[in-house]
Amino acid sequence: MIIKTMDKKDLWPNLLMVGAAKGGTTTLHYALDQHPQVFMSGKKEPGYFAWPEEELTFINNGKLVTKPRFLVNHLDEYLALFEEGRNKKIRGESSTTYLFFYEKTIANILRIHPDPQAVHIVITLRNPVERAFSQYMHKLRDGAETLDFEDALEMETKRKTDNWHFDYQYTSRGLYYAQVKAYLDHFRKVKIYLSEDLRNDPEGLVQSLEDFLAIDSVPLLFGDNLNASGEPKSEAINKFLKKPNLLKKIVGGLLPKELRRKLRLKVQSTVYQYNLEKKELNPETREKLKKYYREDVLKLQELINRDLGSWIK
Repeated sequence: MIIKTMDKKDLWPNLLMVGAAKGGTTTLHYALDQHPQVFMSGKKEPGYFAWPEEELTFINNGKLVTKPRFLVNHLDEYLALFEEGRNKKIRGESSTTYLFFYEKTIANILRIHPDPQAVHIVITLRNPVERAFSQYMHKLRDGAETLDFEDALEMETKRKTDNWHFDYQYTSRGLYYAQVKAYLDHFRKVKIYLSEDLRNDPEGLVQSLEDFLAIDSVPLLFGDNLNASGEPKSEAINKFLKKPNLLKKIVGGLLPKELRRKLRLKVQSTVYQYNLEKKELNPETREKLKKYYREDVLKLQELINRDLGSWIK
């Protein structure tokens, strides 16, 4: 298929929040969406630039998935995500696959986007040990993981070979150095934050982000944790939240799209708050993962000029 990259030029996003997964991207996405000069895609994780005009298949929890619901892989459908933001200064989307699949994503942005150097790239990084465990707990939350964490780590290579979903690559998604370096090498407008920045100084992060995007300084509210991970206390409640059902269909049909989305996020965060139980990472496993990430973290901290010693101490 020949893509006419100049078509609908005023619909193309000029902000890509590329991850890392479980690093705070969801929180920043919905915070930025409050800004009057910003439009963030109502659909998170469209993943277009990772798989443009491609079909994606994988194994999720032992089952073959041939048409993943998250993926928007056709250009017209992708640009339609930004139709309501046509007149906004910033149009953005968040796909954490863009950081992990950095080589093909970067190549596709440079090839397809009509003005790739006008695109703002925002990267949020989390302690890779904590990120890996949080990713595991996320799969556990969704009923898509049956192994304990240590066994899941042992199975990571085999699962990759067998084409399991990339979210099962718990450790390799946290090898940030090559991912971040590639974006810095190929784009002029790249901003990197740590999850600690969001936790310790959210107001300062917002100001920095607004300066980076050259938009007005506006206070933004950070809501509940919209993408929390944990082990469900009640599997029945968790399934009701995650699976389609008649009640949700009826209620959804009565509400405007944007109100429906906001209600869904509020209900989701409230249910997660009360129904998810946090688990502690085994200290021995933590130390093994620190050793695994040590070299990559040391290179990364030199690259981005941030002290990341706490990640591997």
